[in-house]
Amino acid sequence: MKIRPIPSCPMTALALGCCAAFSSADTLTDIRYNDLVARLGVANVPTGVGIGIGQTEAPEGTNYAPDILAPYYAGTTFTLLGGASGTSGHANSVAFNLCGDASSCAPGLSNVWNYNVNSWAASSWLRVGQGSTFPPLAAPATHCKVWNHSWIGSFGSAANDNDGMRRLDWAMQRDGALAMAGTNNGGGSAASPLMAYCFNGLTVGTASGGHSNGLTPAGIDGPNRRKPDLVAPGDFTSFSTPVVAACAAMLFDEANDHPNLAANANASKGLTIKAAMLAGTTHRTPWTNGAPQSGVNRGTTATPLDALYGADLLNVDRAHEILTAGEQNGFASPQIMAFSPRVGWDYVPALLSATSVYFTFHANGSSSEVSVIASWNRLVASTFASYTLMDCDLKLWKLEGVTLVSLIGDVGATSFASGNCESNSAIDNAEHLYMKGLAAGDYVLQVSRKAGTQTTMPVTVAWYISPTAMLGDLNGDSIVGPTDLSLLLNNWGANGMGDLNADGTVGAADLAILLSAWNG
Repeated sequence: MKIRPIPSCPMTALALGCCAAFSSADTLTDIRYNDLVARLGVANVPTGVGIGIGQTEAPEGTNYAPDILAPYYAGTTFTLLGGASGTSGHANSVAFNLCGDASSCAPGLSNVWNYNVNSWAASSWLRVGQGSTFPPLAAPATHCKVWNHSWIGSFGSAANDNDGMRRLDWAMQRDGALAMAGTNNGGGSAASPLMAYCFNGLTVGTASGGHSNGLTPAGIDGPNRRKPDLVAPGDFTSFSTPVVAACAAMLFDEANDHPNLAANANASKGLTIKAAMLAGTTHRTPWTNGAPQSGVNRGTTATPLDALYGADLLNVDRAHEILTAGEQNGFASPQIMAFSPRVGWDYVPALLSATSVYFTFHANGSSSEVSVIASWNRLVASTFASYTLMDCDLKLWKLEGVTLVSLIGDVGATSFASGNCESNSAIDNAEHLYMKGLAAGDYVLQVSRKAGTQTTMPVTVAWYISPTAMLGDLNGDSIVGPTDLSLLLNNWGANGMGDLNADGTVGAADLAILLSAWNG
C-alpha cells in the first residue's frame, strides 16, 4: 500500500516533513470564527471540550505523532496508538490546526488519538481486505466523533481502495461520526483515491484552489462525483483539512451543551454537523454549480457543487447559527401558514421511496443569500461487498395562496436574481441550492426522494437565509407597522413568521425587535 503525506511538491514522498508550517494568523478571520466570538461573547463560544479526534498520519521515518508536550496543546490528551513515536513536523502542523490554543476553533479539544496510517488501515482499526468477520474496530472512545486524514494513498487496486472507503463510510454511519479527508495538492485531476472519494465524510481543498478537483474516476464507487466538498484556508490541503475537523469538533461540543440541542440526539449526529457546515459556507465570486441563468432551464442543475471549490469556504459562524437554531420539523405536504425560521435544520429519520418533506418560509423583504443543503449517507453492506444510495432532490417553489409555482425558467427571475432553485443530481449524496436576491414572499422547500429500491436512510436538510433588508417587515410592504404587529401576535408562541431573532419561538424578544424598527 502506498501512503504518504499530501505532498506540497508533486509526488514527493516526504515533502511535508520538511515543509510543515502552522496556519496563517488570518485563518480564524477567514472562516468567520472571530465573527462567532463577537456574536456570542468569548465566554460562550464552544471550544471542543468533551470531544475527541482520531488523527491518522503517514509516518516520517518512524514518527507519526505531534509534539505532545508543546505548551499550545495544554488541556488536550494525546494517546499514541501506533507505537512509540518522536515528533513528526507534519503531524504537529496538523494537530496545531486541530487543537492549538491560539490557532484552532476547538482549542479545548479533550482527546486526540494518534495512528500511524499504515497500521490504522490494516490491523489496528480499518482492517481493509479482512472481510465481514473483521469490520472496523470500535472507536477509541464514544466521544471520538471526528477523524482527520491529512494524507493520500492507494492500495494499488480499485477493489482494495473501494473496500477501504466502504469501511470508513460504514464506520461513520455506525458511530454517528464525521471524517475529514484532504484531496491532493496541485491543480487538475491527479488525486489518489484514499480517502478523498468517500461518501459519508467531507473532502477538503484549499481556499486558494490549489488542489486536485477531478471527478471520481471509473472503477471507484460513485464515478463522476465532484470533489472536494468544501475548502478552508491553508497553504496545503494537509493543513486546511484539520481546520474543518476542528470546526466539526466545536459543533459536536455545542450539540452536547446548547439548550436548544442537548436533549436532541439528532443534533450530535455526524450527518447533521456535515449539513450545517455545508449549508453555512461563504460562497465567493466566481462560485457556480452550473445552473443556467436564462432560458427555460434557468435555475436548475444536476451538479450541486462548484467544480473547484465544492460548497466553498468554511464559515464557522453560519454553521453554528444553523445548528443552534434547533431542529425544525418538516411536513409531509406543503403548509401555507406553518413557517420555518430563516436558519435551521431537520434530521429526517426515514425519507421513503417516492415521498417528500416540505418546509415553508416567509421572506419579509429581499434576502441577499439563500443556501440549502440536503445530505444523506450511503449504506454499506456488512460484507463490504456492495452498497446502496438513495437519489434525492431539492427544489424551492413560490407559494401563491395555496398554489406552488415553479421558479424554473425565466419566470423565476422576478423571485431570485441568480443561482439555482433546483438541484437534481443522480449520483451525489448531497443536493445544494444557492440563490442571490430572493424577493419578498412565501416559499416552499421540497426535499424529495425518487422511487427506488435502495435501503431507506436518514436525510438531513439545513438552510441559511440571510436577514432581510427590513427586519420586522413581515408582510413585505417596506413598512413596519400595525399589520406586522398583528401578524407577529397571531403567531405568538409558535415559530416561523415573527421569529425575528431565529430562536425558534415568537415572543417578547421578537416584539422588541419589531417595535424598535417601527416606521408606520
